[in-house]
Amino acid sequence: MGEDRGKTQKVVIECKVLHRGLEQTLREGLEQTRTYMDRCTTAEGHLVLFDRSEGKSWDDKVYRREETEGGAPVTVWGM
Repeated sequence: MGEDRGKTQKVVIECKVLHRGLEQTLREGLEQTRTYMDRCTTAEGHLVLFDRSEGKSWDDKVYRREETEGGAPVTVWGM
């Protein structure tokens, strides 16, 4: 643990509200997350998609999956 002292870990977390359908919001969010990752020079990015749809169960709204954008992994979280 002493070796990590003084180092900064950079992580990008982008949050989006689902409003134009899953695929379009996902595509836009992945591109935006990757842009921020490049700007921050980090390899770790997370995209959180908030689904406010009525009538959809929590089992359908809550998930975790791995995507790739521009060759970099991005973890997508459904909420």
